[in-house]
Amino acid sequence: MDKKSRLDSNNYEFNTESKKGIYLIHGFTNSTYEVKILAKYLSEKGYHTVAENLPGHGTTVEECNRVKYIDWITFVQKGLAKLASTCDTIHIIGISMGAVLTLNLSTIFPVNSIVVVAPVFQFKNEFKARVLVPLFNNFIPLTEKSSQYANPNDITFYGYSQYPNRALNEFRKLTNIVRRKLPNVKCPTLMLFSKSDQTCIMDNYKIVNSSIGTTTKESLILDNISHTMLDDQDYMDEHELIYSTINQFIDKF
Repeated sequence: MDKKSRLDSNNYEFNTESKKGIYLIHGFTNSTYEVKILAKYLSEKGYHTVAENLPGHGTTVEECNRVKYIDWITFVQKGLAKLASTCDTIHIIGISMGAVLTLNLSTIFPVNSIVVVAPVFQFKNEFKARVLVPLFNNFIPLTEKSSQYANPNDITFYGYSQYPNRALNEFRKLTNIVRRKLPNVKCPTLMLFSKSDQTCIMDNYKIVNSSIGTTTKESLILDNISHTMLDDQDYMDEHELIYSTINQFIDKF
């Protein structure tokens, strides 16, 4: 594990004897680093938890640029199916792009509940993501993350230090596909967002909350915590509230 960049190439599985399964999916350019602590916490609450690195993640930014969105979709389908084969109940927790993949999975598999943390459908810079990246990703394959924020010194960047623009274009395609499927999300859903998130703007809460088809949905809106809220312990009160809220929500189903 690289603590400086907060990147972890390892996959994790805890409490394999439990028949209550939770599949955790990290975010874009991130790794299992950001979900490992939650996976361990929930395993101690009685769940069989699995956290795996998505294709192109936990390796190199160049490898990430070679991945297609269908690779991410196929990978999590196989991972969830494997966990479901040994468990009686199944829950999914995803953050950022992992939350987009979580929403998609819930339209395919009969899951007990999902937790979506800061899912990104509308990008902070829509023109860049929807116009410039599709046009220029083959000419400019990498962009420094720090160059995309007004106060980069205030942000701890997880995973890669650069954005893989070809992979970002694949993420864009993924959001287009999954957004159309949001009305098909019928399982109990917990949504987590932060008003201080510099990556996932609050418009995404409006998109998900108004579009998903479930009648069983809950929300937790935080004030201060960052986009990587499943690992961010700078605001410990909110961090602990996130963990307890997730645990209490999943326990109901």
